[in-house]
Amino acid sequence: MAWRDLFPVLIQLDQVHVVDNKRDSIQWKDGDSVSEVSASNIWNTVRYSDLEVGWSKIVWCAHCIPRHAFLLWLIMRKKLLTQDIILQWDLSRRKNMNMMCCLLCYENHDSHEHLFFECKYSAKIWNNVRQKAGMYDVAPKWEEIVEWLLDRASSKSASNYVSRILVAATAYFIWQERNAKLFKNQVRPPDQLCQIIINIVRYKLMGVRLKRNDNVLKLLREWEIQDGDRSDDGG
Repeated sequence: MAWRDLFPVLIQLDQVHVVDNKRDSIQWKDGDSVSEVSASNIWNTVRYSDLEVGWSKIVWCAHCIPRHAFLLWLIMRKKLLTQDIILQWDLSRRKNMNMMCCLLCYENHDSHEHLFFECKYSAKIWNNVRQKAGMYDVAPKWEEIVEWLLDRASSKSASNYVSRILVAATAYFIWQERNAKLFKNQVRPPDQLCQIIINIVRYKLMGVRLKRNDNVLKLLREWEIQDGDRSDDGG
């Protein structure tokens, strides 16, 4: 009874047995499972969890660029606020509002499928940057690009890593350009945006630790990166 006087919460528990000469410990109970108290165990209990989707490996790959990966995650879930998504929120407004055309090419509607990368503006960018990741024959269609990446999702090769961050970077800057046109009436030439995307990926590669082998050295040469340019020893 002394323990229950000190800790009234114990009154709610049945069959409490105090073992003398045994050190107390705090444990975390999740259903019938008992484990040590840790931030990860508590988070796994309180968070909503679901089956892992197949595309998670190409979005949250190692050494991704976080802001690019986050946008890629939104694209995969079709959560960007394109005009077609906004109009779905209010069907009554849809009857009185025409679908806004794409501000990058002034053709077709503002939608996920069009922006990535069926729009003439974004298709030109994709067709120029895809060769840097060995994606020569991958058409400027989001489903085909995702399918190509999924086929190689389990690969840890440097070339497949490059393809993932290049796709994410391209999508990120297309979205930024779309918003700049929408809110500031500004848009950069496709060639300029291509160079920005390539430079961002190149700078990322300069800071990533990659195993030194013939394939990696060849890839770095293609990106005009010398061993002396890198921030690690390439081990």
